[in-house]
Amino acid sequence: MPFKRISIGAEPLQTVDDADAFVAGDMVREGADFAILPIIRCNEEEVMNWGHFEPEDLVIKSADNSYCLLGATSSWDSDYKYTETVVGIQAEYAGYTGLKGVVTSAIGNKVPAFGRLLYSILAKESSPKVYVRVCLSDENAWQKWNRVRVMCNHSPQLQVLLELDPSTEKAVDMKQWMAEPVHIVVLPESMFTKNAGGYPVLPRQHQATVAAWMDYDIAFVIQTTDAGSGLGDRIRYLRHLGQSQPERSVQNSASDEYRDILQVPLQPLMDHLESATYETFEQDEPKYAHYEEAMVRAIGDVAARLKRRIVLMVVGAGRGPLVSRALRAARRLEADVHLIALEKNPNAMVELQRKNATLWLNKVEVIYGDMRNKQFVEKADILVSELLGSFGDNELSPECLDGALENLATNECVCIPRRYTAYVAPLSSSMLFRRAREHTGSFKLETPYVVNIHAAHILDDAQPVW
Repeated sequence: MPFKRISIGAEPLQTVDDADAFVAGDMVREGADFAILPIIRCNEEEVMNWGHFEPEDLVIKSADNSYCLLGATSSWDSDYKYTETVVGIQAEYAGYTGLKGVVTSAIGNKVPAFGRLLYSILAKESSPKVYVRVCLSDENAWQKWNRVRVMCNHSPQLQVLLELDPSTEKAVDMKQWMAEPVHIVVLPESMFTKNAGGYPVLPRQHQATVAAWMDYDIAFVIQTTDAGSGLGDRIRYLRHLGQSQPERSVQNSASDEYRDILQVPLQPLMDHLESATYETFEQDEPKYAHYEEAMVRAIGDVAARLKRRIVLMVVGAGRGPLVSRALRAARRLEADVHLIALEKNPNAMVELQRKNATLWLNKVEVIYGDMRNKQFVEKADILVSELLGSFGDNELSPECLDGALENLATNECVCIPRRYTAYVAPLSSSMLFRRAREHTGSFKLETPYVVNIHAAHILDDAQPVW
C-alpha cells in the first residue's frame, strides 16, 4: 500500500500581521495544511510594561484558526532580563487559544536556563505541546537537546522540530534523530533547486533524506520568504514525492500498528493464544516460505535414506500454517508422507479439525495433546516446530522440544529448525525509553518486551549471544 497523505505546513519568514488573514489567503491558496506563525509582533519590554497583550500586538489574535496554527515564541536567548517571563506568557496564551502547540527558538548557549523555562511551561496543566526548534547547523544540537529533554523529565509534550541544513546534511547522522521524538521536519527554501521546466525539486541527496523521513509519523514544513512565490509548487512537489515512494508490502503494512509498541512476551505454554494472535504470526510470509523449502529438502533426504513412508510431525501446530506448508512440500516431491499435527490449545484444535475436513481433505492426523508428555507408537522422522519465541525464549522451546524428541521422535529424527541463535545489538530510542518508563509494573525498566522497533538508532552490528 502507498504512503499515507503527508501533512505539509508553511513557515513564512516575511512579516505577517494577521494570522487569520494569512490562513484564509496564502495558506489555503498554496495548499498548506497548517502554518507556523509568531504569536506576537511587539517587543518584550512592552509586554512586561503592560502585563498583558494588546490586540494590535498579536499576530494570532483569536482561536478561530487554532486547529491549523503553531505559535512561534519570540527568541528567549536575548539579554533582556524578562525574556523567560515573556516567553512563558506567550506559551500560556497559546494554551488559552487552543493552538496545536508552540515552537521555541533554537536552543542557544544558555541550555540550563532554556531547560528550566520549558520545564516551567510543561508543568502547567493547560500546557500546549512544545516543539523545540533544533537546527542541524549547530554541531552540538543533539547534546543540547538531550540536556533539555532530561531536564524536562522526558515529557511526552516535549517534541522536536528539526530544521534541516543543506550544507551540513552529509555530516549529520540522521538515524540518530530518527530515534528522537521528531514530529516536524523543516525544509528551508535553499534546499530546493529548479528543474529544466523551472519547477522546484530537491536534489537527489535531499530527496533520499526526505523520503526516509516520510516513513515516520511526522509533518513537513517549508520555510518561505514569500508565500506567493513558489510555495504551492514546493508543496505539490513534496506530495508527489510521497506518492512516488515504493508500495509497502502487506506484511509491513500489517505490522505498522505495532511499531514501537511495548508488548509483554506471549507465554503459549501457560496461556492459550487467541485466534487474532495466530493470525498475526501467519502474516510472516517469508518465514513460512523458508520453512517450506526446509521441509522439501528434509523430505527428500529422509525419503532417499529410509525408502519407506515418512512420518512428519508438526508440534504446536496452532491454526495450521506449517501443516499447509508441509502438505505443499510433500506434494512438490510426490512423496509418501504421514502428516501429524499436534496441538494442546483446545480452541485451535477446532480450527485444525475444520481445515482438515475442508482444506486438507483429511490427509492430516490431527491430535490433541502436549508435546512434552504425549506418546505415539509411530515416531516422527521429521519434527517441525516454530517455538522460536523472542530473545528470552518465552515459548520455552528447549524445554518443550526435549520432551518431544524423547517421546515422539526416532533416533535419527530431523528437526526443523535444527538450531537457532539469539543476537543482541545496542540501540538508542527516546520513544521506547519513555514508554518503558510509563509502563505499569515494579520492574518496568528491567522487563523484556517484544517490540516492532522503528524509531530507534542501532548503534552497532548485532552480535551472537547463544
